[in-house]
Amino acid sequence: MTQGIDYFNRGHWLTGVQNAVSLRARRRMFELWLASAGAAPGQSILDVGATPDTERLDSNCMLPWFQSCGLRLSLYSPEDISHLARSLPGVLILPPAHAPVIPAPDASYDWVSSSAVIEHVGSSSQQERFLADCARVAARGLFLTCPNRWHWLEFHTKLPLLHWLPRRWHRAVLRRVGLAAWARESHLRLVGAGELGVMAEHALGNRWRVRIRSIWTLGMPSNLVLIATRGDAAGA
Repeated sequence: MTQGIDYFNRGHWLTGVQNAVSLRARRRMFELWLASAGAAPGQSILDVGATPDTERLDSNCMLPWFQSCGLRLSLYSPEDISHLARSLPGVLILPPAHAPVIPAPDASYDWVSSSAVIEHVGSSSQQERFLADCARVAARGLFLTCPNRWHWLEFHTKLPLLHWLPRRWHRAVLRRVGLAAWARESHLRLVGAGELGVMAEHALGNRWRVRIRSIWTLGMPSNLVLIATRGDAAGA
């Protein structure tokens, strides 16, 4: 997760529309997880990668939804998010860490959630390590969302179709049009459902039950929802 990058592209004229569309999509993702995961009041959940942003309606929108379901909420981000405690009573915020691992013991939370983070952690191997570390901390399951590479609109740059090119070509085009920050793999590496499934298989192994669902927006699957539960979670 890279600090100091405007992941929302706030100055773009489509950002306001995207904000409203994104909020509705994230609510559908949350309801999909809630209906299928079996999370219960009193269980704990760690959200990994919460943003310090408080301007957009969709920023951290799932956090109060978790609390409204009776989950005990903790947050971790490599950025300073201490101010979020003012709007989330009872939340526990882990201190920022510079190491590429979550500063929490194994199986220390029932659930780990991460919304629109995995596409910003770097290479495919780094994305797999991120998944594995989220799983390490989760005693029961994971709830991870990300944009779908194969949607016609790329939501960070607001450019259509170019991200369907081979990654090397796509990055070359972004540099040409003045979007060099988004051309860096450390800032953006989109994945589709097939690639996310392979990563989950490598990172989680056969002790996890993994389901990947899609949320549709603007005529195509726009977001991926990974719900993974430990095989022995029912007896935990």
